[in-house]
Amino acid sequence: MIRYALRRRDVARLLGKPLNSAEGYSNSTVDRWLSGDNPVPEMALELLTMKLEGREERSDHWQCLIRQPLGYRDQRALEVDLAAVMAQIERGNLPRTGRTSRPEALQRAGYLLELIAQLGGPRFQPHREKLLKEAARLRARLGERRQSVPLRANEAVHSETMDDLARKWGLSRGADIRRFRQLALSGHV
Repeated sequence: MIRYALRRRDVARLLGKPLNSAEGYSNSTVDRWLSGDNPVPEMALELLTMKLEGREERSDHWQCLIRQPLGYRDQRALEVDLAAVMAQIERGNLPRTGRTSRPEALQRAGYLLELIAQLGGPRFQPHREKLLKEAARLRARLGERRQSVPLRANEAVHSETMDDLARKWGLSRGADIRRFRQLALSGHV
């Protein structure tokens, strides 16, 4: 934080936290990060680094899809970010996962890339090989560190899997395939 000369309100803006009416922000967690009393969590540090490098527009939707804690309460909320990522892929910009070592992020990223490649239809055919190659790279990075995790918030970790691809990536439930296909074909549900 000191390296980038960040203040409370800068960190709050970068993390999407609300500012008060005086354009200030007070949060004991951020204060402890700034003072050096507590280390910044890897996820928050990675997000801040990407935003400080000016790459937030390209990766923001992707990061929302793969990071913990999951903010998606239902399928529709997830589909908003997924539609933005699909539009990005269609333009030829393959989402990158970054240097995270979190198995949950790698699992979600690999699953979503492979899902788009296999079930995306003709719209993603030109990018299919690149998507599968990136998914394979993530699978190699993941190795044997898989544990059963949900794709969205409020899902039971030990619930039945919906599809073979979710089972392959160690997700307790995958996406609603019918809605996913409609999203992939038309760009909206």
